[in-house]
Amino acid sequence: MFEYKVLTERDSLFAGRFEPESLEAALNGYAAEGWRVIESFLAASLWKSPKAEIMVILERAHS
Repeated sequence: MFEYKVLTERDSLFAGRFEPESLEAALNGYAAEGWRVIESFLAASLWKSPKAEIMVILERAHS
């Protein structure tokens, strides 16, 4: 069994500053807890906003 987590630019973890360094720190922190990145992509909504958002999907074995 697995559990999943989704990180986006709006995640409170980034405190409004989504930069490569803050993403790296977040990913390293989650990796220390057993999470691994399984997918990342840009998601865009033509109806809500023309801006795309980065999404990162994490997975870990559920104990």
